[in-house]
Amino acid sequence: MNWKKDFKTSALIILLVITAIALMDNARTADSAAKLEEDKNRLETKVTSLEKEIERRSRMTDDLKNENDTLAVNLSNLEEEVAASQSSVRYQDFMDAISVVETYKAAGEFKEVIDLIALGNFTSFGTLDQDDNCPCTINFKYSNLEWIPGVVLDLSGFKIEKGRIVLTYLTVEDLEDNYQFVLTKSDGFYDRTEKWRIEEIRLVEKEGSPL
Repeated sequence: MNWKKDFKTSALIILLVITAIALMDNARTADSAAKLEEDKNRLETKVTSLEKEIERRSRMTDDLKNENDTLAVNLSNLEEEVAASQSSVRYQDFMDAISVVETYKAAGEFKEVIDLIALGNFTSFGTLDQDDNCPCTINFKYSNLEWIPGVVLDLSGFKIEKGRIVLTYLTVEDLEDNYQFVLTKSDGFYDRTEKWRIEEIRLVEKEGSPL
């Protein structure tokens, strides 16, 4: 009977060993799972941190690009201002430009006006008929103006704009806008001598005019 007792004892020992091994495996598995969870959380934290860093650097890149674009525009404007300031606009140029506008003011016929206008690719003239009877229009690149004699009054302002002389004149009360004459050195339609001529006539709203 001793062998049966020994067998039971051995079986019990084996069962205990198996149980111990299983418990150890479970412990190792739980420990591994905990470590994996910890590693997962750590990686998620790193990913979140990297995403924030990428977003921050992306904003910095956008800010730098915007700043660079702004600097480029400012540089371009500065270069234009420097070029304008270095242009050879002298006192005599102002007097010549004013003389052109005064001639425009005094013109009684449209044909007297035509050669005061700068020769340009987009500039043309329109009259009622082949005899140059008015109404007459001057078609500039960006605008059209009906020529009306005797509506221009006195000079009220002037400036240099990219090598051009800009003269602002008051107009008669019946007109809603004053005239701003933009003059540049150019050939004329009949007289091809380069001198100050009218490149454009802008309409400037009078102060206090009704909307």
